[in-house]
Amino acid sequence: MSVYGAKYATAMLWILILMKLRLIRGRWVEKTAPRLRRIFHWAPLRMAVMAILILVFRSALVHATRVVARDSLPLTGICFFLAGGLVITLYATLCRLLERRRITELSRHTAAPETTKGLFTGFLLITVATAVMYLGGGYRITAFTPTWDLVWLFLYCLLTAATEECLFRGVIYRITERSAGSAAAIIISALLFGGAHILNPNASLWTSAAIAIEAGILFGAIYAHSGNLWLPIGIHWAWNFTEGRIWGLPVSGSPKITTLFHAETSGPELLTGGAFGPEASLTVVITCSLLSVWLIYDLHRTRRWIPFHLPFGHMRRQRRHTR
Repeated sequence: MSVYGAKYATAMLWILILMKLRLIRGRWVEKTAPRLRRIFHWAPLRMAVMAILILVFRSALVHATRVVARDSLPLTGICFFLAGGLVITLYATLCRLLERRRITELSRHTAAPETTKGLFTGFLLITVATAVMYLGGGYRITAFTPTWDLVWLFLYCLLTAATEECLFRGVIYRITERSAGSAAAIIISALLFGGAHILNPNASLWTSAAIAIEAGILFGAIYAHSGNLWLPIGIHWAWNFTEGRIWGLPVSGSPKITTLFHAETSGPELLTGGAFGPEASLTVVITCSLLSVWLIYDLHRTRRWIPFHLPFGHMRRQRRHTR
């Protein structure tokens, strides 16, 4: 066969392959895709699939980071920051594929201002709680150790915040709210969020209940009130960083070594949270609960609170304003 004949045969082969792929795609769009959409229309299955994929993807990213970054803190921080962005991207992709809708809760127009607002709010919440502990004699600074490592640790904290907010607020709260109403969404997402921390170091039934009340309910109410995920992601991100890396307190039971302030706590555990950290203290529980009550009241006042209805039935279209 001549050179021109070989080129002609190769071109024809590629044309046939492309035609076959278009035929397969046409059959997929015509038959398979509608069936899958009907299957994933059932809310519990959609929640389970999205949750599993997000958790598996997050685990794979953590493993890849450990292989690539090894013991380099700057590289680990950058990789975890990028991984947080990839988790958010995966969530948006799953919503488009399984729900075929606009991802208004992750609008690029609100990303910067809402995340910035969240970072400031998260810093303020933990700082107020720490100040109350200090005034009550339960918190004392022992050393001040500024270091550039805090920059990389700040980036490091995004992955946990992004994963948990996409999972518990973006998937569980949002889908449950549309299926059964706002009250069911807050209760279910808060209980699951608190229960997810039961295996943390120094955890107990009380610490899980405290996290469910102070953070599970609060973050759900914040998401419902703002209509976007950027705000709770920012609050969660700053909450973990401020608590562990600035004020030197345990974060959900995990003590931190590299911190801006090294501190000691003493006194009743209901004031300090003991070995688990301030999240197990009544100070944080009461402060966050007051904010949650106000947000839920405002949702009722502005008629954005979705009444309870039969769970996981027909997906009703509900109003949700996005700032």
